[in-house]
Amino acid sequence: MLGNTIAFASDPFGFVRRSVESTGDVFRMRLLGRDVYVVGDPDHVETVLLNREAFAKLEDFEVAFGDTLLSVEGEQWRRQRHAMEGFFDPTRIAEFAETMVDVAESHVDDWSSGREIGVDDEMRSIALRNLFEVVLGHSLSATERDDLAADAHALNNWFKPTSWVLPYWVPTPARREFRRGSDRLRDWARSLLDDAQDGPDEESLLATLATLQDDPDSEFDRAEVLDQVVGMIFAGHETTALAMTYALHQIAAHPDIADRFHAELDDVIDGRPSFADLRELEYAERVIDEALRLYPPVHAIPRETTERVDLGEYEIPGGEQVLLSVWSIHRDSRFYDEPLAFDPSRWEDTSPRERGYEFVPFGAGPRICIGRHFARLEMKATLAAIGRRYRLDADDEIDVTPQMTTQPAGPVNVRVTDRN
Repeated sequence: MLGNTIAFASDPFGFVRRSVESTGDVFRMRLLGRDVYVVGDPDHVETVLLNREAFAKLEDFEVAFGDTLLSVEGEQWRRQRHAMEGFFDPTRIAEFAETMVDVAESHVDDWSSGREIGVDDEMRSIALRNLFEVVLGHSLSATERDDLAADAHALNNWFKPTSWVLPYWVPTPARREFRRGSDRLRDWARSLLDDAQDGPDEESLLATLATLQDDPDSEFDRAEVLDQVVGMIFAGHETTALAMTYALHQIAAHPDIADRFHAELDDVIDGRPSFADLRELEYAERVIDEALRLYPPVHAIPRETTERVDLGEYEIPGGEQVLLSVWSIHRDSRFYDEPLAFDPSRWEDTSPRERGYEFVPFGAGPRICIGRHFARLEMKATLAAIGRRYRLDADDEIDVTPQMTTQPAGPVNVRVTDRN
């Protein structure tokens, strides 16, 4: 009955790594009487992500976000993607660089030498400010940011391993926190939509969504638009905040990497970072890629088979849950030399595109993350703005735990030194 439940719940990442090494690229684990299939091979991941007929999204995403871009399928997904993809076009994203730099610089104004900061909390606040000021056309007070971050963060509890292995009807403390956070997040979304109707910022994505709910030809009703806002609030800041947290922590923990990072900033940027400056920051780009590899914010991509499928020599029945282990692939010595080392130089002679499905922090295929260009620009703008003014130092390694996203197991603290 218990099967692999205790081993998986107590050490999910370790269990998956050991199982891939000892069993193979596709293995079945037993969790309280149900089977979950785990995939740890890039070729098989490609098959799954491209075959959308045989591999569908899990019900868990609908529970967490409703009928949002993160959870729907087929024509509904295409309609939603089409409604929002114009806002995230790479040519338009460039217009947001200065605002992103402003957000980061103003946020860190009160940092001072000798101070210890929780970089995870700081990055979550910066990411929320970018989401609201750039994407949703709405400003938040510091208190509102803290409250909203807590509510959005609570959605992770649905995928907490000790709860996720249990049937949906079991009322665990994590699921109660999830419900409370989800309800409050929907209250936020309703308020935002109402404000957008009263006085919309016509350039914002929120204004676009508010217009859709009033357009009889759009096929969007208020409930579906509300789901988009909820999904955007979570996905639009949580993963980016985590990526920036891990990148800054690794810079702080490796003085040699910090030296190269700061030297490039000093060489390229004279004054306030511009979009042209950010494009020239090649080493910072490698630091970001390496952080996304070693600490992918989305550690696994879940799917469910709609029919019996074959992955190479492996067969998976229909109606079964499948986890594509991004974490395992990114840390596999078959694909990366010294995979557990944080080494930005590994990206000097290769690129994420050349790595293909060996590097999938944003997913891949037709359903690749719509906000990936926005997120990467935000990461670089934030790291550049902080690195120009401060040097960070960290003594401890970082421990992580899988929830909906790859969460730090505790506070991520670094010391700040003013470079000026």
